[in-house]
Amino acid sequence: MYQQILLAVALQQWDEFSSHAIAAREAAVALAHGSGAQLSVLSVYDYDDKQPEALSLSSEDLARYRDTQMVRMDELMATKMQAFLAGIPTHETSITPLLKVGDPRQLIVATAEALGVDLLVIGAHSKRSFLDVLLGGTATAVSRHAPCAVVMVQPGEKRPLA
Repeated sequence: MYQQILLAVALQQWDEFSSHAIAAREAAVALAHGSGAQLSVLSVYDYDDKQPEALSLSSEDLARYRDTQMVRMDELMATKMQAFLAGIPTHETSITPLLKVGDPRQLIVATAEALGVDLLVIGAHSKRSFLDVLLGGTATAVSRHAPCAVVMVQPGEKRPLA
């Protein structure tokens, strides 16, 4: 059915993984396992460009500081991705983690195109800023431009099994 599935998940803003990210992960893993597809997991993040106001640094020192902060963010995101993927039985599904820096809307679509995915799984949530309401959320924007089928996942209520 599917050969290549891409799961797009926001990991940067969370200290703990959101229920939306976990629900999307579970759906993507189940779909990949059920169809024997390869699964790529993408998280797009950005660097915090806030400059330390209290520091008066030379341009060289400021560049070194910025480079150090970027390395720290890269390491933090790699750690978050590793934790997010922990516990998934990798012997059942081939998983490729991907971390990219930039605009999530553009990079998710570009990555889906580059990988030739046939399914994109993304968590959809209702916590939206005013700008998201005007422009549409990331999931909505990606679904409009994706080169493949898109599944937007929302966590459901856990119901006891009868």
